[in-house]
Amino acid sequence: MGPFNLVIETTNFCNARCMICPYSKMKRSKKIMTEEIFKKIIERIKEENLAINKIFFSGMGEPLTDPNLVGRIRAIKNLEFPVRLYTNGSLLTSEVSRKLVSEGLDEINISFNGTTPLEYKKIMNLDFEKTVKNIENLLRIKKELGRRLPFVQISLVSFSANEKSLDTHLKNWQGKADSVTVSLAHQWGGKVKISSKFKVQSSKLIYPCRSLWHTFNIDSSGNFVVCCRDYESRYVLGNIKKNSFSQVYKSPILKRFRRLHLKYSQAKLPKICQFCNFPYQGGVEWFLPRFID
Repeated sequence: MGPFNLVIETTNFCNARCMICPYSKMKRSKKIMTEEIFKKIIERIKEENLAINKIFFSGMGEPLTDPNLVGRIRAIKNLEFPVRLYTNGSLLTSEVSRKLVSEGLDEINISFNGTTPLEYKKIMNLDFEKTVKNIENLLRIKKELGRRLPFVQISLVSFSANEKSLDTHLKNWQGKADSVTVSLAHQWGGKVKISSKFKVQSSKLIYPCRSLWHTFNIDSSGNFVVCCRDYESRYVLGNIKKNSFSQVYKSPILKRFRRLHLKYSQAKLPKICQFCNFPYQGGVEWFLPRFID
C-alpha cells in the first residue's frame, strides 16, 4: 500500500465564517482532538510502518485554534515526514510563526480570500490588516532565521464576490510568497450555493478520484472519513482507536466508493462527489500504472 497522504483534523473549531464554507451549517460536535487519539495515530503509523508521502494538518477547523498544534507538528516531523499546514493566517502570530519555522514545517497554505479590508471582511469575516501583518511577519522570520522552508502559498478561492480582483490578488503577493494561487469554489455536495462566472466543466464521464486510493482522512474524533469534503463525517470508515490503516483501506464503504468511481459515471456517484473538481487536479497519471504490467 501507499505511499499515502494523511489529512489530520486536530480541531474542527474555526474563527472564520467564510461565505464559501459549510462550517456554519455543520452539525457535527466541535472539539479539539484529544492527546489519546493523536498519540494513537502516531502509534499506528509506526506499528504499520505506513508509507507516507505527506501529512496535512487541515479539515473543517482552523488548525491554529488547537493549542497543541506546534507540538503535534513536532511529533510528525520526528517521524521524518513532510508536513503541510492549511490556515487562514489570522492566528498566525509572530511567536507561532517562529515556532513553526523552527520546527521545520515544510509547507503552509494561507487562505486569503479578499484583496481589500471590506472584501475580505465580507468573505471571511476576519481582520484584513491583522492577517496581512501576520503573513509579512512569517516571511520576515523565515528570512531572519535563514530558512528556505516553510514553502509559503497564498491561495484564493474565486467566486462572484472576488472575481473582479483576481489580478490584484496575484499582484499583491507575487514576489513575496513562494506561490500565489487561484482556485474554483467547491460546492460541498450541493450544500453551498456558489455564484461564479467560472464553471467547472461537467461531463457525464468522470475520472476516478485518486484520494480514494491515496489518502486517509482522520477527523477530530479520530474517525476515518471517506473524504476531506465530508464535513459532517457522514461516511465513517472506522476509528483510529479501533481500526488500523490497513483495515480502513479495505473498508466496505471505501470499496463501494471506488467501484462507483470506476464506473466513470457522474450520475451514479454520491452527492459529495458529483461536480467535484478535485479528480481533475494534477491529471490522471496516478491511475495509469494500475493498468500497466
